[in-house]
Amino acid sequence: MISVDSVTVEFSGSTLFSNITFNINDTDRIALMGKNGAGKSTLLKIIAGVNKPTRGKVSAPKDAVIAYLPQHLLTEDDCTVFEETSKAFSKYST
Repeated sequence: MISVDSVTVEFSGSTLFSNITFNINDTDRIALMGKNGAGKSTLLKIIAGVNKPTRGKVSAPKDAVIAYLPQHLLTEDDCTVFEETSKAFSKYST
């Protein structure tokens, strides 16, 4: 289970979002929706450990693999989205 507990993000004194709390269980399927600039990408980056929240914390099992695929890929090859996403897990393949 991934646990997001009281996560707050502030930029230059402005609050993007505050006190976000939820759990993602092993069998859950989730969607994240909101208007542009609401902080969806920022929240996903925090869950993946790319960014840190101003306050709060994200917890996950030590063996959990959490990856973030940016909406604007910086690739120079002709990979499909599936192939690019699979690269995040390449170190786990045998």
